[in-house]
Amino acid sequence: MTPASTAIDSAIQQIRAYVAGRPHSADTLDGIAQWWLGGQFPREIIEAALEQLRAAGELERIEIGGRQLWRRQPMPG
Repeated sequence: MTPASTAIDSAIQQIRAYVAGRPHSADTLDGIAQWWLGGQFPREIIEAALEQLRAAGELERIEIGGRQLWRRQPMPG
């Protein structure tokens, strides 16, 4: 494992934990970096983690008022 992939995996786990405890949360990339992850990861690591979670169907990216927000993928039904 490379240091980047280890950091991405760590960010993914922390994002999952945050969303599990706050299932209605939604934030921008910058908000996630600051508030969800405490500023401990570089932007490119967070972007990669979010994209992996989106590809896995766990998160979605939506646009509201010209801003891109990330949130938990709604459950069907």
